[in-house]
Amino acid sequence: METERMIPRPIPREQGVAVSKDGCRITWYRYGSGDRVVLFVPTWNLVDARVVGHQVEYLAERFTVITYDPRGAGASDRPRQGYDFPLHAADALAVLDANGIRHAAWVTASRSVNSAVIIATEHADRVERLAVVAPFLRLAPAGNRDFWTPREAYEGWDRFNAHAWRADWPGFARFFMSEVFVEPDSATTIDQLVSIALEATPEILITQERELDWGMTPPLLPKVTCPTLFIHGDSDATLPIANVKAIAELVPNAQLKLMPGGGHRPDIRTPQRVNAVLSEFLDG
Repeated sequence: METERMIPRPIPREQGVAVSKDGCRITWYRYGSGDRVVLFVPTWNLVDARVVGHQVEYLAERFTVITYDPRGAGASDRPRQGYDFPLHAADALAVLDANGIRHAAWVTASRSVNSAVIIATEHADRVERLAVVAPFLRLAPAGNRDFWTPREAYEGWDRFNAHAWRADWPGFARFFMSEVFVEPDSATTIDQLVSIALEATPEILITQERELDWGMTPPLLPKVTCPTLFIHGDSDATLPIANVKAIAELVPNAQLKLMPGGGHRPDIRTPQRVNAVLSEFLDG
């Protein structure tokens, strides 16, 4: 297993603010000066652009790399509502437009695949190619009744619950990051991600759970025509391999690369392995 490293904090060449379609201000960061552009679409609003520091450090030597904080996290605005997938997709386009960029290679992780798929199908000319780490979307309908139901106690995945978040947000953050990073010797990475997650606001994430329509993205998968790469840790405790294989099979021009022993975010925990695969794909 790759030796654990602290997530680096590269210094951006430029940074600024993009205004999305609903007026939300999105803070972006630009690195490198390569002719080809790579846009990192942030995952769940639990964290911000800092989590892709390993990729920025590696790719900025050859590409122009753009990251941004999602609405509700980091230095971006934190509106009281407006956290559905279409608005997140609009944020990504606003960031590209603010940088004067028509199209780019897109890199996403977990939930952000939903927003990227919307753009790749509705604005296909904006997405040269699409790389996805641990694609979290729901192929079958799934209710979230348990998310709203109070319990006498919250252990394990019962912590994924609005009442549990309000009662013990640090407890959920620690549990969740421990499930994301199941690789041996991941204590430092978990601590870093928990620290970032504690800057998030549970009420924003609860609002998002209320607003998300998980059924809108799966029908779009067969319409994604750009070259697509799925990267998935085969020890992911949050997303079964069978689900990822089913998703990859629905995308016409997709390939799947498994990371042996990898958890939900191998790009963060084992960046050397993932960066090599990612770089080869981005080079075309």
